[in-house]
Amino acid sequence: MSEVSRYAKATAKPGQGDALADAMLRVAETLEAAPGCLLYIINRPPTEPDTVWVTELWRSQGDLEAALKLESARALMPEVMELVDGPFEQIDLEPLGGVGHTAPDRTGYTIINLESVEDVAIKHGFSDMGEARFAREDLDAVDTGVSHQRLRPGRRQGFGHRHQRAEEVYVVLGGSGRVRIDDEIHEVRQLDAIRVAPGSTRAFEAGPEGLELIVIGPHFTGDGEMFPEFWPTT
Repeated sequence: MSEVSRYAKATAKPGQGDALADAMLRVAETLEAAPGCLLYIINRPPTEPDTVWVTELWRSQGDLEAALKLESARALMPEVMELVDGPFEQIDLEPLGGVGHTAPDRTGYTIINLESVEDVAIKHGFSDMGEARFAREDLDAVDTGVSHQRLRPGRRQGFGHRHQRAEEVYVVLGGSGRVRIDDEIHEVRQLDAIRVAPGSTRAFEAGPEGLELIVIGPHFTGDGEMFPEFWPTT
């Protein structure tokens, strides 16, 4: 897998340069959390107000092609194409290096003990509920999220959550309890593995001996949405 870069040029219909630049900037916003998007800059020559250039850098050709299928970006394309006078021009390139570019490290590893990761439940006032340690940054992981969570006996997570894009897998390390996924509740026990699709809301409840979980999934910035009082009151 090797990085790819691209220059794309679009010429707006006469007098539509500002509108095209604004539309392309909104496309760029949708790609902030796209996997493998390392650079996506909208440019315009000072002397050509109806010309917009896009400078792109992607971790792989596959990541670039996947981003073209994102609904958030595709939803803006009719507006963009309505403003463009003729097709986009593009040049695909292979990045070699230079100032501001660091070649990806394809080797290496990180070993940590999860007990050494900060317990954010303390910081956010949830320590009476249990412990929550999010290890991605401590592991120097770029694309993979890992967390270690403990619920105290009989306690529930304080909120449900879901994602727009990230599929997660929960593995029960110890104890037992229940998980609510959307409108269904299931018993879970040691070594159960629970896959949850991005759009399903989930939350766990510990049994009498507590509940210990490892959670693994892809990391996308700003991808999560929380739902207080997700568990039914009865």
